Amino acid sequence: MEKNDFLFSIIVPVYNTEKYIEESLDSIVKAIDTDCEVIIINDGSTDNSEQVILNYINKLPEKFKNNFIYTKKENKGLADTKNVGLEMSRGKYISVVDSDDYIGEEFYTIARKYITNNIDMIIYDVYVVFEKDRKWNYTSRGKTDSKENDLVALLNGAISGSSCNKIIKKDLYSDYKFPVGKEYEDTAVTPFLISNAKNIQYLPYALYYYRQRDKSIVATNTLMSAFYKIAQNISEVIMDKNLDMEKYKYVINEFITDRMLDMLTQDYNENRKEFINNLKGFAKDNKYVITYIVESNMIYTIENHYSERQKNICMQILDFLLKDEYKKICRLLKIRKIVNKIRSFKK
Repeated sequence: MEKNDFLFSIIVPVYNTEKYIEESLDSIVKAIDTDCEVIIINDGSTDNSEQVILNYINKLPEKFKNNFIYTKKENKGLADTKNVGLEMSRGKYISVVDSDDYIGEEFYTIARKYITNNIDMIIYDVYVVFEKDRKWNYTSRGKTDSKENDLVALLNGAISGSSCNKIIKKDLYSDYKFPVGKEYEDTAVTPFLISNAKNIQYLPYALYYYRQRDKSIVATNTLMSAFYKIAQNISEVIMDKNLDMEKYKYVINEFITDRMLDMLTQDYNENRKEFINNLKGFAKDNKYVITYIVESNMIYTIENHYSERQKNICMQILDFLLKDEYKKICRLLKIRKIVNKIRSFKK
């Protein structure tokens, strides 16, 4: 097929997943038709992944022989791997299936029922699979029902920053690249694509199986460390592209503002010695966005989970960050901790 003759381009990033890759590819083969191409990109694996992939491709049914592309490159991380996949892709829609995850047989069949000329993105629920103890498995919804604003509901949904439970029109990626060398690289792209998409179809089907492994990036990062990295990703995109922050205020709110107080409180309680340095890094990395949050008064004007008292604390913290008054933030969080302890005793 020539360029853009495929409906779906399925990018499969691979790095040292010899244990899982065959199951992942099996699930894809069961789900696709001849209008799908599968681009397998080996990011310099040091295990036996390459041989497993080559053996698998060699045994493919004849009708899929020309639909599978395999390439190996120097190890540069997941972001670079996805960028390479996008450059190689010939389809109208992009789908990413991590090589340690797998999908349901109806993944693309259901998508075909909804794809029309004006659909930009399809979002599925995710079934989270715990490798060591599957009794903890659960379905994570891709959209939050309690939010009145549809964009907010999607940004607040399960792994909203991820590309794995989404089928996205390739044209949307034209202005965005995954940041090489960064963790949580999806958060520098996918939330902005959601904001830019004119027509999104949410499908309440858990057809993406998201495996939780002990050594995965998600499993080895705390929510707190992830917050700092994700906030930096969001801020860098906004600043580098000189984006209209009013348009992306819900992205800022979801990934920075609405998580800030909980994450800073946790960091203060657990990492007292490093906390001021962490604050300095947070202020430096996000100064442009923090200034917008303060000047726009968005703590009070956009839906979040804070009480009025918590909103006031957030605004004080943001003001102190802009003034480099980090010890005042420590004192504020110390007082908050004491007040919360007193309140718990009264209950």
